[in-house]
Amino acid sequence: MPINVYTHGRRDEAKVALTFDDGPNPPCTDDILKILLAGQARATFFVIGKWVERWPDAVDRIVQAGHIIGNHSYSHDQVNGDFDRAEEVIRNRTARPSVFIRAPYFSSQLYPGSQVATHPGVRLVHADVVPDDWSLSGPHEIISRVLQNSNLKGGAIIDLHDGSEREAERLARPSAMISALPQLIDELKSRGYSLVGLDEMELVEPTQLSG
Repeated sequence: MPINVYTHGRRDEAKVALTFDDGPNPPCTDDILKILLAGQARATFFVIGKWVERWPDAVDRIVQAGHIIGNHSYSHDQVNGDFDRAEEVIRNRTARPSVFIRAPYFSSQLYPGSQVATHPGVRLVHADVVPDDWSLSGPHEIISRVLQNSNLKGGAIIDLHDGSEREAERLARPSAMISALPQLIDELKSRGYSLVGLDEMELVEPTQLSG
């Protein structure tokens, strides 16, 4: 059975999805929640299972703020796609199954061996606007890489990071993105885009993997 991986939604709707990988990561995630609230934007947070175990209350705050929780594996290992282990942790906290899953490093070869990733009700979601914000120290470069991306159009899925899989860099790494986020939201809205959760976007034109 083929496995579908989505990178964008319908192009004829002025919707853009902000997604955040590698959390939860307090207080960085909490800073992002405040910015999203101020900007009246929804988002999707692809969380790492080991951080969900460490900061379960941070997951609660994401859900209570009206955002979506997605499964980003348990350990963020490029070889081991431990989505099933992460799903147990996430479901125990949220009392609901993950609808959206994203592989670490967008490594699609990790999906076929996972029971949860190959479930018919799950959507495997990568992104088509990937500014590599995790590698940048300047907020203006992050904003530029998003706004000047040729894929920034209706249905775009933007990949940002509110944490890291590594303890040593998890607090410092998101700082430039957090500084960029208020202006980025304002610029996207000024272009007429609604900033929505993935549950509000009709995903289309998947890449098919052999299962």
